[in-house]
Amino acid sequence: MLRVKMASKTPTPDRKAARPARRTQQERRETTRRKLLDATIETLVELGHARLTTVEVAKRAGVSQGALFTHFDTKEELLAAAVEHLFPRLIQDYLAGVGARPAGKDRIASAVDMLWAAYQRPELQAAIELYVAARTDAELRVALAAVDGPHRENMHRVARELFPDVASASPEFHSVVELALDAVQGAAVGGSARPNDPAHRGMLDALTRFMRSAFSPPTPQRARTRPRS
Repeated sequence: MLRVKMASKTPTPDRKAARPARRTQQERRETTRRKLLDATIETLVELGHARLTTVEVAKRAGVSQGALFTHFDTKEELLAAAVEHLFPRLIQDYLAGVGARPAGKDRIASAVDMLWAAYQRPELQAAIELYVAARTDAELRVALAAVDGPHRENMHRVARELFPDVASASPEFHSVVELALDAVQGAAVGGSARPNDPAHRGMLDALTRFMRSAFSPPTPQRARTRPRS
């Protein structure tokens, strides 16, 4: 009797399906660019602007210096791109921090405290160092100016999201937010030399009181009565 050998029911694996899809040239380029930007921020934090070199950045990113300059024409362009890469992440973390505060917590106090906390982060302090250096570096100043405008507008957008009623009602909303940003940033620059100065807490409390007053609805003026003649 002939025995018929039954075919195995175990499916043969599709080798093509198991093979990961090859990344496109654009995807590889974007990955390399992100590595360079992350390496730039890391180098800024650890070494500072004065000691940062494109050789060191390329080394940390795992690419050649020549590959770095296929993505960025100049060192200043690389630095500005790194700041632009950093800002959205900081804004996302800021919003998460404000949202994580207790529901009954004063929203204005939370916004000010979390803004100060953001400026204490090493990455943002490193970015501020670039803005200080731009005073005497025209090329860096031009590169950062192209980044700063959109970032500033994003910060105002965040403020409008946090305080929509005030934003729509107060004609001074934009100016108050701008003042708060400049106040905290200025204190952060000075705080690099005085990191544990207790005066910072008083400054934040004063700023909170000012913003609370500025964001409060106007008190109706009492009608004036003319004295009887």
